[in-house]
Amino acid sequence: MATATARVAGAVVVHPRRAGDAAADSLVRGVESLGGAYIKVGQLLATRPDLIGPRLADRLSRLQDDVAAMSGADALAVLERSRLPLPASAFSAVAKGPVASGSIACVYRWEPEPGAPVALKIRRPDAAATVPIDTAMLRRFARLLAKTPWMRSSPIVAIVDDLCAAVLQQLDLDRERVMLARLRGTLAHEAQIVVPAPVDEYSNSELLAMEFIDGLDRGMFATAAPRLRDEGIATLVRAMYELVFVHGFVHIDLHQGNAYLLADGRLVLLDVGFAHVLSDFSRERFTRFFGGMVTGRGQECAEILLSTTKGVDHHDQNLDRFRAEVVQLVEESAELDVAHFSVPRFAARLFQIQQSNGYYAEPEMMFPLLCLIALEGTVNSLAPHMDFQIEAAPYIMSSLIDQ
Repeated sequence: MATATARVAGAVVVHPRRAGDAAADSLVRGVESLGGAYIKVGQLLATRPDLIGPRLADRLSRLQDDVAAMSGADALAVLERSRLPLPASAFSAVAKGPVASGSIACVYRWEPEPGAPVALKIRRPDAAATVPIDTAMLRRFARLLAKTPWMRSSPIVAIVDDLCAAVLQQLDLDRERVMLARLRGTLAHEAQIVVPAPVDEYSNSELLAMEFIDGLDRGMFATAAPRLRDEGIATLVRAMYELVFVHGFVHIDLHQGNAYLLADGRLVLLDVGFAHVLSDFSRERFTRFFGGMVTGRGQECAEILLSTTKGVDHHDQNLDRFRAEVVQLVEESAELDVAHFSVPRFAARLFQIQQSNGYYAEPEMMFPLLCLIALEGTVNSLAPHMDFQIEAAPYIMSSLIDQ
């Protein structure tokens, strides 16, 4: 971490006239060298140019599918110890190098039969070592924060533990195979959405084989005709809302390295290693809260939050103040148009209200918030005219009716 910081400072000193570009490039290289969980943070930040600026967001976007690849020897070693019935052609395909490279794994194109390509996603050996260290550091830091006066009553330890558990689960590609099959089945009725089918016989905890989707181009959303782009973004938004509100399936890792627009207008969804399935209670509470937030029902939102938690370190008079501050936040947010509402700002203000009054929502509600933060960033960048919140209404109603 010190090395990454020194690189940024050095870039500013050495290239003062283009310090912004040089510092951004150095920061991205520093994050890349840290690997693991740090790259995940960089990928999420890349979805929010409105918060970090377009220059840094553009540089960080490279981490979504173009991280420095693992060595060919490391990738082949995974195949050799897999004990899977992989033919020689799979080894040859991997030896040619990856077609995409992320923080946890690299992806290789293999064609076991003509016209039926397979994507081999191979876990980086170093990820299995570095990610547990990263998460252990985060957990230790959370426990130190929890001892400070301003965080003593907060669920910071539970939040970080849940987040770290989700990050660690990415290391298990067999779990991702199960989640991929679940995502594919859930969205099977959506003709405009493509989710690759897993190939079970060539998969294990270090290797995930799945259908290879040709024609993926991360720049397609930006270069497509406006009508095609708007339809693709609308499909993405509606799919995420259906997954979260109706099925409780949260795709946390939602960036343009995992959501692609094809030339024919279909949407491809990939990489569900960093995903979480909400409990029925958390899904129902979050759905009701989001519905109340969109329509400005502040009192209802306050009661929903209170129903998920108990005050830990507060005085009785804080309850009324908590309700009043939540009502004010929700009502003010509902009056903002699409250009001025921000999920991260809303979430930050909500956490501040909880912290100052000693009431905290269920930690699991963090996962759909992270998903919506990334989704909102994509919408703001590519379809700023879309009413991000109103699109949720049919799925909220469907979920509540089913309940």
